[in-house]
Amino acid sequence: MLELIELHKSYNTSAGPLEVLKKVSLRVERGRSVSIVGPSGCGKSTLLNLIGALDRPDSGKVLLGGQNLTELDERALAAFRNRRIGFVFQLHHLLPQCTVLENVLLPTLAGGKAKESAISLQQRAMQILEKVGLADRAGELPGRLSGGQRQRAAVARALINRPQLLLADEPTGSLDEETAGSVIGLLADLNRRQKITLVVVTHSSALAARMDQMYELKKGMLSERGG
Repeated sequence: MLELIELHKSYNTSAGPLEVLKKVSLRVERGRSVSIVGPSGCGKSTLLNLIGALDRPDSGKVLLGGQNLTELDERALAAFRNRRIGFVFQLHHLLPQCTVLENVLLPTLAGGKAKESAISLQQRAMQILEKVGLADRAGELPGRLSGGQRQRAAVARALINRPQLLLADEPTGSLDEETAGSVIGLLADLNRRQKITLVVVTHSSALAARMDQMYELKKGMLSERGG
């Protein structure tokens, strides 16, 4: 289960402190999906970064599976992120010099997977690529893939360490409507079949509506919108 308890986040500016999040609370049961919508600049990505332990709140708690992430030091936090949380961003961030398969395997290099053989990891990577429809492109460089295929490769990379939580920040923002629909279907299917908790920040009403719950972030406050 994911639980946010009264998260507050502000940034110092030349005009003084800027409050981005104000006592944001959220509870997501394991295996459920949530979309967060709101106007540009409202703090959606900031909230996702706090959930994913890429940033720390000024106050409040982030709990995942009972573990309070705000209590962990940087080293423990990095290890927890690698093992338990997968990330998909608007831009795929694939390494252009590495094949699709090599990109998918990258998170395992820092994840303390020494007890798992390279053959086992490669087999799992190929199984995931099969699920996202890219098994036949495993040996290709990202530059030879379409935008949708690159985003699917990024989803596969996010899944390689069997995360408990998958976070997606505008995953269809740079895709055309047809390709976006394909990625939306993929994320919804993964959530349903693998019971991975999914939190999506998006401007896409089509993507937001596919999630179990929809929330709106406005003026630093999070409220359920329905969906």
